[in-house]
Amino acid sequence: MSVLAPGLLIAAPPLEDPNFDRSVVLLASHGKNGAFGWVINGERVMSLSELATHAGLECDHAPNGYSVYLGGPVGREQVWLLYRTEERLHAIPDQFDVGFGITASPSQKVLEAILQGRAPKSLRGVMGFAGWEPSQLEREIARGSWLPVSAEASLVFDVSLEDMWAQAYRRAGTSPIAFTTRVVGQA
Repeated sequence: MSVLAPGLLIAAPPLEDPNFDRSVVLLASHGKNGAFGWVINGERVMSLSELATHAGLECDHAPNGYSVYLGGPVGREQVWLLYRTEERLHAIPDQFDVGFGITASPSQKVLEAILQGRAPKSLRGVMGFAGWEPSQLEREIARGSWLPVSAEASLVFDVSLEDMWAQAYRRAGTSPIAFTTRVVGQA
């Protein structure tokens, strides 16, 4: 089995699962026990201030412009914070390097530090995650549902959510049309 994480999964068009239509997944782990990651171009769920209110935290210094997006259909009660590794919050536990300059944390302590004015510039919140049972992801890739590619922090943090799916294909040197089964001229 080749290990796909850390990496990205780009959804092939049309993906039959509406949870992943036109999605880009940051795959954090992959092995004999399955795979785990987050949709990084999901729909907006709430602002960081709203998250703080839901968590019962003071948000006097909540940075403006940061939002939480749908990160996958599983565990939607869990929020993960993603940011560049170079912006890692020092002296706070429960941060792990995903790879390719990306760090993730489910820690409320990280959220509290952000609300106290220590927000990384590249911050992206995701609610929920994507998970695959053993061999499930490999079967989906073999069916042509996903294109696995290497991860890039610049794609995760510097590309707009609206452009991310198409930009991921461009960076992979292909296009979504390469994954459709129709041939031009066929009905």
